[in-house]
Amino acid sequence: MTTTRTTAALALAAALALVPLGSAAATTGTALPGAPASQPVPEAAGTAPGAAPAPGPARATDRLVVKFHEEAVPEDSRDVVYAQAASRSGDAGLVETAATADGAQVVRTGAMLAGDELEALTTALEQDPAVEYAEPDLLATTAAVPNDPSYATLQWSLWDDPAGLGMPLAWDRATGAGQTIAIVDTGITSHPDLDANVLPGYDFVSTAQNGRDGDGWDADPTDMGDHPDSVLCPNSPMPVSATWHGTHTAGVAAADANNGVGISGVAPDAKILPVRAVGACSQGYITDVAAGIRWASGAPVAGAAANPNPATVINLSLGVPGECPAVLQSAISEALGRGIPVVAAAGNQGVDAAQSAPANCAGVISVAATDVAGALAPYSNFGSVTLAAPGGDPYAQILSTGNAGTQGLGAPTYTERNGTSMAAPAVSGAVAQLRQLSPRLGVAGLRDALTSTARQAPGGCAPGCGAGIVDPVSALIAVQGGKPFTTRGGIGTLHRKIGTTTGEARSRELCALGGTPCFQEFARGWIVWNAGQGARWQPDLPNRWWEITSTR
Repeated sequence: MTTTRTTAALALAAALALVPLGSAAATTGTALPGAPASQPVPEAAGTAPGAAPAPGPARATDRLVVKFHEEAVPEDSRDVVYAQAASRSGDAGLVETAATADGAQVVRTGAMLAGDELEALTTALEQDPAVEYAEPDLLATTAAVPNDPSYATLQWSLWDDPAGLGMPLAWDRATGAGQTIAIVDTGITSHPDLDANVLPGYDFVSTAQNGRDGDGWDADPTDMGDHPDSVLCPNSPMPVSATWHGTHTAGVAAADANNGVGISGVAPDAKILPVRAVGACSQGYITDVAAGIRWASGAPVAGAAANPNPATVINLSLGVPGECPAVLQSAISEALGRGIPVVAAAGNQGVDAAQSAPANCAGVISVAATDVAGALAPYSNFGSVTLAAPGGDPYAQILSTGNAGTQGLGAPTYTERNGTSMAAPAVSGAVAQLRQLSPRLGVAGLRDALTSTARQAPGGCAPGCGAGIVDPVSALIAVQGGKPFTTRGGIGTLHRKIGTTTGEARSRELCALGGTPCFQEFARGWIVWNAGQGARWQPDLPNRWWEITSTR
């Protein structure tokens, strides 16, 4: 989930389907040599934590998911159920169009429905004793030391400091080799920092108009652009340019490294499995997203060719407000049952993540976003999350792969975005690293490795960041049977003296660029070290931790 103007797009698409969760600030572009720079793609800022979310459009759709009870219900009997519900609710008529992988029916309504009309129809269906559940098929939207030249100058989220992920130390242990990260998103575009890692994917955007490719499901996951459409989403608050959201999230997770080009991903040797489920207007039906998740997991999906390269982790940087839809939960549960963790962006509305799916679906690893100060980002959802990762802010965004096209494919480039969409693939990359080192580690073991080694947000996260900021290197040490939170140097010397005051270490030592100041979290506070000033005990760490001096 991005928060440039993707937050506004999310609110719209969430009314209809799953939406990529983008960034909350202006997006800038860094062109490849010889390629034009991409234009800024501003996204609406999120609501501050604790504030009421901005009102959005009513959720609308022209499709429902209807699941009948397990005993066989003949097709003609289902038609009677549909006719009676349509009569009671005033809908013009219901027509079955397809079956979901778990045996539910996708039913098209006579028109786009929202609010009371949509509720009346689903209620009328659920009142029939033959119906197990009925729910809208909502549209979702897309709720970032190698030799890559932009790593040292712009990829702050990967550096080894209190706000970053400490990737240089992690890369010494694992790079994601042998792992496959499925990116269920807007698709992908060709890019020199991605192409070497991209596997054959699939397009699950079911309608030709939304897909902009002239057909429905097919084996081509190319992103055709998610810019607004005057028919599908008139008066959309989205920017007029496509976001190339799936290309951006793929780069955060697994952009190629040490190729002398651009950037590095968190797991640069992992493979990328692009699964397109979101199209025009940054929207995609939940049933399409669910099908994409099942396919990515290696489960059979009627109407789609078998996936020869099942994912070892699935990334969902998209979302829709409300409870987790049953068809989405079913797909996630299928993946989890196959031993494949599912990572979901928490959302960009500045509310409790319990209010946003798939972050609130059972079993997912839900990810909030932190900013360059290591604080909860102002747009990020919070509270009911598993952990957090750098997602950026309007002033220090996440640089990743992109495309210079505005309403059609252009040259490969690099763009900066911020949002929980950027935080989630960072965690997916960390999962790929863990699976490389410990391939037999199950879903529960992976979650435990991430949460037991996560650290407090140094900039603060009062509304709740779950276990804290993910720390890949500590998690990697832990799954190898090591002790990730050892103390050393000046901090270690002071800890040996005052250990009864500090309690046990809760993080490894982290140092700002230049090697000072350094910090280590303990059970009851922090020990801070500065060059020439030594170590001292701090019960609390100031929000502007990088300015800390010996007098604070």
